[in-house]
Amino acid sequence: MVERLNGVVLRTVKYSDTLMIADMYTQSYGRISFLVPVSRSKRSRVRSVLFQPLSMLSFTANVRQGKALTRLSDVQPYTMFSSLPYDVSKSSVAVYLAEFLSYVLREDDEHEALFAFMDYAFHWFDEAQSGYSAFHIVFLLKLTAFLGIYPNVENYKKGDCFDLVAGCLVDEPPVHSQYLSSQDTGNFIELLNVDFSSLHTITMNRKARGEYLALINTYYKLHIPDFPELKSEEVLRELFS
Repeated sequence: MVERLNGVVLRTVKYSDTLMIADMYTQSYGRISFLVPVSRSKRSRVRSVLFQPLSMLSFTANVRQGKALTRLSDVQPYTMFSSLPYDVSKSSVAVYLAEFLSYVLREDDEHEALFAFMDYAFHWFDEAQSGYSAFHIVFLLKLTAFLGIYPNVENYKKGDCFDLVAGCLVDEPPVHSQYLSSQDTGNFIELLNVDFSSLHTITMNRKARGEYLALINTYYKLHIPDFPELKSEEVLRELFS
């Protein structure tokens, strides 16, 4: 059945001279790959320029279970971002997050709630005029809740350590090296409780952002099978240096 869908662009790959494949996370079905006609014409019903990292689009498609690729048509912006595609720092974060999401999101994720979260987060990021340098860090921490790997930090007490492998608090440091000290654990829990609206209150210098980004990548690698080294990560580090 042909229906109207909303989705977030994760990545695009050239398929032929006239087609590309767009991996998208849709509100109704989760992650799906679509065949997209390649055209730069303003008269085209599908303009390839719309398919930028984290673009939120509304389009028509016939999603049939078991079919690997389906064509989409009549593509329109679901959200018109005012700064995300044009601000160098924000667009670089978008490239990084889109690459990150393309590796961690699956077809069977909790798509309705996850799409709503991304919709809210990207709107906030687009509209933020300052105090957003740690947006990607807070976003990725909150994303763990939708992937079933949110850190278990309930019943925290001073002196606890966080075991990155087990994903929970421990009274004593584990025998392996993948854990946070008691002081770092306290700081980590404070960051877990930060909302986007309070991001401007965080004092985090370049070194701290780099350390947290490395920590988050380590945590995902421990809990997401085959999580790779991201090509865009170094660009992000350089940008915020």
